[in-house]
Amino acid sequence: MLQRKARLLALPIIVLAYIVKCLILIINIRIKIMALNCKASTWFEAKIRSEKQMEDGLTKTVKEDYVVDALTFTEAEARILEEASAYYSGAISVEALKIAAFKEVFFDEDPAADKWYKVKIQMIMFDEKTEKEKRTNINYLVQGASTQAAFKNTEEVMKGSLIDYAIASITETKFLDVFVYGELNESSKEKSKWM
Repeated sequence: MLQRKARLLALPIIVLAYIVKCLILIINIRIKIMALNCKASTWFEAKIRSEKQMEDGLTKTVKEDYVVDALTFTEAEARILEEASAYYSGAISVEALKIAAFKEVFFDEDPAADKWYKVKIQMIMFDEKTEKEKRTNINYLVQGASTQAAFKNTEEVMKGSLIDYAIASITETKFLDVFVYGELNESSKEKSKWM
């Protein structure tokens, strides 16, 4: 009887210890993320259609993908049109706009890092009740010069994490650029000087 009471009293302590461990894990991940150049926000994937002058002098209608940081669909559409106007001389229209599957973007300061990769990470936790391994998928958008660079950047973010993880996949995207709220591209900065 006494052992049963001791076990019942120990249960809240075990649960509390587990919660503290999870909080430390979350804080540790956030600290690592803040150390790198990253941005957590609501991201929108935008497909725009425009006319672009090709190298041979002909004008061609193209569809290109971008990522924009915004709070609403309306703001995302306005921002992508504003940002893209610096790159295109003709009419621009937004063909598709959707909330991205990732909430965080990791930027690479390397000038050769001109590609964007969707990285799927599986956080591995052990459920003590069922005594089974539980995997939770988290998606990131990572900038890199190659798949290996994106892998290295992801490892850099995750190193020192208290939780086990596995990189499930790294997929190159068609995104040409990522526009962060509050940061204008160079062409837009030049235009705003003259207005």
